[in-house]
Amino acid sequence: MLRSAILVCAVATAALLSGCSSEPPVEVSASDIAATAVSALEQSTGEAPAMNCGTDTIQLKNNAKLDCVLTDTTLGEDFDSEVTITDVDGANYSVSVAVAEEPRE
Repeated sequence: MLRSAILVCAVATAALLSGCSSEPPVEVSASDIAATAVSALEQSTGEAPAMNCGTDTIQLKNNAKLDCVLTDTTLGEDFDSEVTITDVDGANYSVSVAVAEEPRE
């Protein structure tokens, strides 16, 4: 069950395609970061939740944090989550995901 496993910090790496990845700063959509986080959670738990991190464009920099909402699609419950961007190298980055223990009210 995803709920028992979402407390695990999941890490995934995303490689983005961009015209000139050597030109700082690199920006990506929050939805792309959410998709990377979902992939990390799926690899960690075997289940893919839904995640919404908004619609902003995010500058890739180490330790940048996004407040997101994770939906456990099995239970239909929403959880606050924080996605942290790490290991930024041009357009390549990793994310770690921390999910609240209790669902949102």
